[in-house]
Amino acid sequence: MNTLHPTFSTAAKNAAAASIQELRDVPYSSALIGWSSGAPRPRTLTMNVYVPPASPEGAKRPALVMAFGGAFHRGCKEDDSFEAEGRNTAVAEYCRRFAERGFVTASIDYRLVTEDPDPGTTPVIGHPENIPTSRVSYVRELLGLPPATPQMLGAGIEAASDDMASAIAFIHRMSDTWHIDRHRVVAGGFSAGARTALNAAFGEKAPVAAVISLSGYIDIHDLNRHAPTGAQAPAVLLINGSHDLDYIVHNTPAMVQSLQTLGIRHRHAVVNEAGHFYDRNARLTWQDGHEPCTVEQAIATFLKDVL
Repeated sequence: MNTLHPTFSTAAKNAAAASIQELRDVPYSSALIGWSSGAPRPRTLTMNVYVPPASPEGAKRPALVMAFGGAFHRGCKEDDSFEAEGRNTAVAEYCRRFAERGFVTASIDYRLVTEDPDPGTTPVIGHPENIPTSRVSYVRELLGLPPATPQMLGAGIEAASDDMASAIAFIHRMSDTWHIDRHRVVAGGFSAGARTALNAAFGEKAPVAAVISLSGYIDIHDLNRHAPTGAQAPAVLLINGSHDLDYIVHNTPAMVQSLQTLGIRHRHAVVNEAGHFYDRNARLTWQDGHEPCTVEQAIATFLKDVL
C-alpha cells in the first residue's frame, strides 16, 4: 500500500505532526578527521531521525535520508537555512514534513572540509581540479578562510559521500526496528547535501530507490562513469532555481541529457525567478509540461510515482 499523501487537511497535518517521534543525535558511524595532520582521530557521526507511528498492521514504510547544504563548509543537521538571495527551507524541516507523510526520515551529520577528513578509498570524483568553486570561494571568504585547493575540496566531498553511504547502510540495518521497506529508501539533500546524495547513490552505489536533488550537482563525466543504466539505477528528481548558481544552471541540462541517455527515470523542475535559496512553498515549473506546483508538492508527487 502506498503511504504517501501529497495533500492533507489542517487537522490531519496537526495530528500527524504531534505523533512524530524525534530521535536526536543517533550515532550511525565513526570516521576520521585531521587526516593530513599526521594524527588523524575518529569522530562520531550522528543523525536526527523522525519516526511516524507504526501502523496497526505493522506495514513497512519508505525512508528518506537527507544531507544539509553549506558548500561543504557550514550548516548542520538541525539547520541549513541561509538568508542570501532568498531563504531556503532547512533539510530538517523537510524531514519533519515527510515524516508526517509516512516516511521514516533522517537528517544526517557529515564531515566538512574544515575538519580535514579522511577521503576514503572509494573515489567518486574523477577530476578534483574541475570542482566548481564559485560558491565555495564565497563561503570561505565569509568564514575568513584562504582559498581551498582542489585536494582539500576533493577530500571533503569524498568524505561526505562516504558518510552518506554509511548513513544509508545504517537505515537499512535499522529497517526492522523502524519498520522500513528497504526497497523504498531515498537519498536527498540541498546544495552540497544534494551533491552528496547523488555521489552516494551513483558513486558509492548506496542502495536507494531514488534521489532528491535540491540545487545539486554532479559532474556528468562522473555520472556517466558510475551510473548503471535503466531500471537498475535510482530515479532522480532535479530541482533548481531559474537563477541558481552558475555551474548548476550550466550543468543541469547536461545532467538531464545524461540521465535520458542512460535510460534512468528522472524529472526536472525549475523554481520560477529563484536563485540558489528557495522555500518549500515556492512555485516551480515542471520541464516536462506537467501542472506547476510547490517544491514540497513536487517531491511528494515524484516519490509517490517512483516508489
